Amino acid sequence: MKAIIEYENFFAFSENSNKYFNTSFSKGMNIVHGKNTSGKSTLLQAMLYTFGINDEKLKLSELLNDRVIFRLDFILKKETNEKISILRDEDFLVIKRQDSPPIKFTGISGDRSVEHIKLKEFLGNMFGFDLYLESSGKYSPASIEAMFLPYYIAQDVGWVYKHKSFRGLDFVKNFKFDFFDYYLGISNDFDRDEKKRLEKEKSDLENENKFLSNIEEKKDELKLSKMKDEVFVVKSIEYIEPYKINKGELIELEKKYLDSCNKLAFLEQRKLILNRIKRALNKQKPVEGECPACKQNMPSDLVKIYSHLQDINDTTAQLQEIKKEIDKLKEIKGTINSLIRNISNKRKIVAKEYDELTKYNVDNLTYNSWIENKVNVQLSEKLLIKLGENTLKLNDIIGQLSEFKTDEQVRKDRVKYSYMFKEIFEKSLSDLGVKKFENNKFYLLYEIPAFPKQGVELLKTLLSYSFSFNKIIKNTPYVHRFPFMLDAIFEGDLDEDNKGNILDFIYKNKPNDTQIIFSIADSKKNYIPVDVYNQNHLNGEANLICLGGNSKERAFLSPYEGQYKEYLKETLTILGV
Repeated sequence: MKAIIEYENFFAFSENSNKYFNTSFSKGMNIVHGKNTSGKSTLLQAMLYTFGINDEKLKLSELLNDRVIFRLDFILKKETNEKISILRDEDFLVIKRQDSPPIKFTGISGDRSVEHIKLKEFLGNMFGFDLYLESSGKYSPASIEAMFLPYYIAQDVGWVYKHKSFRGLDFVKNFKFDFFDYYLGISNDFDRDEKKRLEKEKSDLENENKFLSNIEEKKDELKLSKMKDEVFVVKSIEYIEPYKINKGELIELEKKYLDSCNKLAFLEQRKLILNRIKRALNKQKPVEGECPACKQNMPSDLVKIYSHLQDINDTTAQLQEIKKEIDKLKEIKGTINSLIRNISNKRKIVAKEYDELTKYNVDNLTYNSWIENKVNVQLSEKLLIKLGENTLKLNDIIGQLSEFKTDEQVRKDRVKYSYMFKEIFEKSLSDLGVKKFENNKFYLLYEIPAFPKQGVELLKTLLSYSFSFNKIIKNTPYVHRFPFMLDAIFEGDLDEDNKGNILDFIYKNKPNDTQIIFSIADSKKNYIPVDVYNQNHLNGEANLICLGGNSKERAFLSPYEGQYKEYLKETLTILGV
């Protein structure tokens, strides 16, 4: 079931400057009016900022320097109607759902921060928004800006280029197609990514099965050797027992030989080192002379002399012991040579027995052929098992792929929706009195480039486009519905006839399932005040939200004198400040 969001109240408070703002919204039309630079755009931008859209920070920098906290209360209409409050205090954002404890996100000022990503996923789940966009070669959940993009026209660029009210989205690969496909219900980019994965897995399994089948087809050549399998089994048993004995004896002989050679080498090396030590000690005369290494005079102390002589005696004693050991080993040199002969003979026996085994022949089937056959028999059995497993996986993947649209189906759907949009768009342009385009591409949604119009004609064209897009996506079952916010609908030099024409168009084409919030410049000096526009063109149905009494600039915040005391207290409690 789609989610419909209805704004109830927006509140802002600055403890630093002791100022506040508070307003309520009606279910239908809401007009934000006031003098130029009074703060009309600020209100709309602040509401988006409250949801975690950091793109609005630069536009709100003057306000944010006052450490303003924001709170937006709204109703989420889904299975039931749920009251929700979302609050933001710079880097902190808190969501208070009805009958649930507050959920806090700390550190959301950067769009790539872990907390901001968690916030994006939380809002996506809450509003049923699961658009995926391609980034760095993979699909990931779209930004919060993409969630609001169909429902917001910014004053600065929104009336110049379509779907450009937030920065950076046009740098996303394939954004136009992915964005339209999702909101029109053609396909989701996450589905597309999953489809690519399944298609690759299907291709890999098919290639693997083809390779395995080619191997399996050759198994007929082994049928004859299978019949003689038992004969070679007996022969193998006859060979294995003597082989184990001979191989074990060979290993033992090789081990004894290596041990003897290693010990002899070790003792000879130790003898060499001790001889060097002895020569060095003989040069170090404690009574006279100097150290051969450092050239310092040798000490003549009695203890030093004794220690020196003791070192010489110890070294001589070790040399004598090593000489005895080496002499013993040399005595068994003959034994080592004998080991070499025995090893050589034993190796010949092992090799001869294996050679006889490999030459064993039964009806032209040799032992080596039989070994290869045994391997192939085992391989053949494993191939059959693997082919069966792959076939089951393949059938499952084919079943999953059948649920996805083919590229041709997607192409046809895009053409269908483009012409559906064209019908709505053409009528909207006619209602606004905009001259028709000569080229059909300016009507077809997926082909529309920048509109070749300017001034009032461009504003009316983009107004018509935005209402047409809002209308067509309303029919997509899963697409969430936010209030439709249009900033400065009288942008530019408009005469009274065009202003009335625009208001008539808005009243006639306003969405009937969501709110609409738009701002217009108003002043006490205006020829026609807002309340007159409301009566003459909107049937008096609009809720009027005035900033600065139509006379003050930078009037978003007003001095706080104790208004909404309990509401402020509740707000600060939820924020935990």
